[in-house]
Amino acid sequence: MDLKEFAHRISIRVRTFDIDSQGVVHNSVYLKYLEIGRIEYRKSFGYKILKNGMFDDGLKVVVVHNSLDYKSFAFTDEILTIYTRISWIKSSSFEFLQIIVNEQTKIIICEGRGVCVNLNQETNKSEPLPEKFIKEIKSFESNLNIIS
Repeated sequence: MDLKEFAHRISIRVRTFDIDSQGVVHNSVYLKYLEIGRIEYRKSFGYKILKNGMFDDGLKVVVVHNSLDYKSFAFTDEILTIYTRISWIKSSSFEFLQIIVNEQTKIIICEGRGVCVNLNQETNKSEPLPEKFIKEIKSFESNLNIIS
């Protein structure tokens, strides 16, 4: 994957509490790192997080699937960059594609995918994504695949 295809990136520092008994970042922590990338991606559009944890755009977006492929290890105090993009959008769902890279070594640590679904606020049933959201993503992502 070409990292130039990723319009959003954020760097984080590995903390001691992210490390497992083997001396590397625990496998479950990468899910937290990917979530940081997804949240910062959405915040980059100017949305703010409310006290209830939702964004002020009114969408109720939930993660329904995560997958990770581990490629290498990360250690305490290393700087990792989380590259995030949306790779496709359907009527009510979309997929985040993410890569975590060690900034010092430029080695890919892991690649992840997360599928999100937009839910109706009251019924918690899936509902179509608003056109405003789709337009924002289309203008931000150059290689977006819209699936009917």
